[in-house]
Amino acid sequence: MYSAGLALVIAANISGTAFAGTRFPGALPETVDTVQWGPGAELVGNTVKKESTDSKSEETSLSVPGDSQGPVAGDVMSSTTENRSDYYRNLDVSLLDAEHLGILGEYFKDSVIIGDSVAENFQRYNLSTGVGDVVSDNFTSLAVAGYSIKKALLPNDGSNIHPMIKGKRYRLPEAISLTGAKHVYSFFGYKDLNDTEAADNYEKLLQEIKASNPDADITVISTTYMTKAFQNEEYNNDKVRALNEAMKQKCSDNGWGFIDVQDIMSDGEGNLPEEWSIDKQIHYNYQYYIYWVNEMKRSALEKLGI
Repeated sequence: MYSAGLALVIAANISGTAFAGTRFPGALPETVDTVQWGPGAELVGNTVKKESTDSKSEETSLSVPGDSQGPVAGDVMSSTTENRSDYYRNLDVSLLDAEHLGILGEYFKDSVIIGDSVAENFQRYNLSTGVGDVVSDNFTSLAVAGYSIKKALLPNDGSNIHPMIKGKRYRLPEAISLTGAKHVYSFFGYKDLNDTEAADNYEKLLQEIKASNPDADITVISTTYMTKAFQNEEYNNDKVRALNEAMKQKCSDNGWGFIDVQDIMSDGEGNLPEEWSIDKQIHYNYQYYIYWVNEMKRSALEKLGI
């Protein structure tokens, strides 16, 4: 069920400057065509070259949304699967020590985000508010505004919106190979909600990606809610929940990761809070991508068993 009242608790912990429309200090997103590399990175041939950057994110007084005083990494945990899952789910990632941060920094090297405009905005968070974080500093973006699962499956005939690298478009399996990504994080769903074959097509796309990138692991980030007022008969939060449930099972079947932020990013009633949304529809203000970052860290720590 939903995390009832979570949004209200979070809102109470956020300073008055952190509302819809707020712009955060830091580097503006720099892009190579539709590809967005991590801070100071560029593609030279087929290699990502890191350069220094003078851009620094300013410290803010914001409480980290969604973080409770849970266990700290390294605390003793039970060996049972259920208790291990609870341990990582409640882990306070704001209190990670230098050792764990260093391990995560190595883990997230060569990570890529694929998907639509919501995924595209994740990289904008990474290049501004997120600069200096072990997750944000290691991501390349192949996300494209207007992208969908169905469009991602189309052939590369020049009349589509596949990711562009150095002036040339590539389907996702090839584009990911060019980045040398070891970890693929995927966020799709909104534009496919009215497609009864969306989950099957999503699985097919990810299987194609895995076939072309056998050494890369794949993690699906659950589709997040839209605001209550933006719903209609064809596109609504019931369909978001149905797609997420189907993809959670498909990820389990295929050995992929699944990061569930559906109810964490909820008003407690199964909708995206309007005050979080930059357009009162599906897009959220950049600071709320901290939810993605925190869950990525928890997922990685659980996978690493530390």
